[in-house]
Amino acid sequence: MKEPHQFSRRILLVIIGKTPQIFTETLYKLSVKNTPLFIPTETHIITTKEGARSANLALLGVGKRHGEFHRFCADFGFTDIRFDSEHIHIIADTEGQFIDDNQSTAHNKVASDFITDKVREFTLDDNSALHLSLAGGRKTMSFYAGYALSLYGRMQDRLSHVLVNEPFQNNPDFFYPRPKPKRIEIGNTYYSTDEAQIILSDIPYVRMRYQVPEGLLNGNAGFQATVDIIQRFAQPETIEIDIVQKRLMLNGMEVPMPNADLAFYLWMCERKKSGEPPLIPDEDAFVPDYLKVYGKIVSDWSGMYERAEEIAKNRDVDEQKNWFQQRKSKVKKRIETVLGERAAKPFLIQTIERDGEAAYEVGVPALAMNIQTDE
Repeated sequence: MKEPHQFSRRILLVIIGKTPQIFTETLYKLSVKNTPLFIPTETHIITTKEGARSANLALLGVGKRHGEFHRFCADFGFTDIRFDSEHIHIIADTEGQFIDDNQSTAHNKVASDFITDKVREFTLDDNSALHLSLAGGRKTMSFYAGYALSLYGRMQDRLSHVLVNEPFQNNPDFFYPRPKPKRIEIGNTYYSTDEAQIILSDIPYVRMRYQVPEGLLNGNAGFQATVDIIQRFAQPETIEIDIVQKRLMLNGMEVPMPNADLAFYLWMCERKKSGEPPLIPDEDAFVPDYLKVYGKIVSDWSGMYERAEEIAKNRDVDEQKNWFQQRKSKVKKRIETVLGERAAKPFLIQTIERDGEAAYEVGVPALAMNIQTDE
């Protein structure tokens, strides 16, 4: 597996409050003193409205006067690290209202959703590696950032916390150790910047991405909605099929299916609920049974049913078996697309042995299935 520094797109994301120094301190440690070096191709900040104002002034500068980010790049010869005002992301609600630092309690949900969405966005690209630094900002912001990375982080993504020794910590005049030491006055005492010690603590985290439904990875569910959905799959499996509405719900999540696939899955569930043994396509005459269930979905007097019936009559035994395997694979793919491979497993049509032959049944117990009809 590739190491983070080997990816072509390397993203640094820093959570800050009103201390933009954390940004350059983390950047310095990663790109100048780390082993191996992790030189970002792009850098981003998540902060509040007040934090963004401070970051813009301190890091990007005012007018012709460059900020500390530009000075850092000049000091160490970096020319390809992307960072501008568009990379400073201000936490805002769905109406675009920005959060100020004095609005912590009322806006926790807004902050959690915003941070979760950004972390999800930065982990979508398979060719990228994300380094998330959560040393700054309110404690709740750091918590949500770390939790979001736990939800969406991949093997190449890292989580860290930057620490700076006293008296340089949170000092408004210290942003990183300069190549040529600089004198700083702190409380009537002078210090040299080469006395500064920056420690980047790597924070281990549990990567739950591979248990997160795929629909969440590519969707826009907020923090709480994401947590709620994941918690559903910590509960026993349930299957709900509403025949009238043509709706399949697996642990409360809707899995869209076209009529033929839904009928196939409904048919296999009905077999399980009625106590029938696992299906052996070689021995069991299954097409008439499937067509009967398909008629419940599309109505057995419709043109769709008549076409399916005509095609079924013209299939020989081998063609019927191939059809079964193809339909089974399509159903599997549709369930995995919504739930992800791991969460989907219990709901799939399982292959087991019956009388020395390969047989098939839905893995979920019959008591966990609820099939709703108009009857």
